[in-house]
Amino acid sequence: MPIRPANLATMSATIAGAAAGMSAGGAATRPVTVVFESGHRQTVEGGGCRVLDSDQGGVVAIDTEAPTKYALFAGTTCQGGRAIASGSGSVAFGDPVLAGAIVLG
Repeated sequence: MPIRPANLATMSATIAGAAAGMSAGGAATRPVTVVFESGHRQTVEGGGCRVLDSDQGGVVAIDTEAPTKYALFAGTTCQGGRAIASGSGSVAFGDPVLAGAIVLG
């Protein structure tokens, strides 16, 4: 069965998270703080797809103490959603990113 490009980012983040957890002796993914245009801060923990708080504007920064991998998605679901930003560690975006979900890995 072919892999759809829309699902590739989710699968990559999930696999990276599982591999990182195994290499760190089973340690869980570290929490990250998602900062919105409104100034609202949402702490997200664990791997897998997490829905971001709505009505807070776009994401302007991601803060983390350790270089945790992430992928931001346009919709509120990561399955079939379009990854609009990804990276590792803390980041500040020049323009707000209108994301509805995040995957940590």
